[in-house]
Amino acid sequence: MKLFYFWFFLNFVTAQDSLFWFNTTDVIDSIPDSPKVIDKVFIKSQFKNLDRMKLNTLSDSKGFRLQIYETSSVEEANKKILKFKKALRDSIYMSFEAPFYKVRYGNYSTREQAEIEKKNMLRKGFKSVWIVKSNIHLK
Repeated sequence: MKLFYFWFFLNFVTAQDSLFWFNTTDVIDSIPDSPKVIDKVFIKSQFKNLDRMKLNTLSDSKGFRLQIYETSSVEEANKKILKFKKALRDSIYMSFEAPFYKVRYGNYSTREQAEIEKKNMLRKGFKSVWIVKSNIHLK
């Protein structure tokens, strides 16, 4: 009986799974890039790993955003985001809705506010801007 307990204990100790053996550098897939929020508050190194938990101080409500770009390439969307970030003062959002990455701008509680900003952006030279319904973040 002692031999059985010893065998059972030895198997129990050596068979325990642990994450200490797991090396994250061996993972083939990269960390997903979306959803992404780019705001002037965040620094460049934080763009890649922003998560919704950091935005828990904001409240979500129904509203409108301006969609300023749409592409099937995440690299192209990231390039445009960096370009838009220099020209725009409000938050820029990227989301993936198959098969497109959509770049959206701003948080507007009414359609009228979004219309005013859309006209301003068209005057500044943005070629295609349209208003979309979205969950927005109110500060």
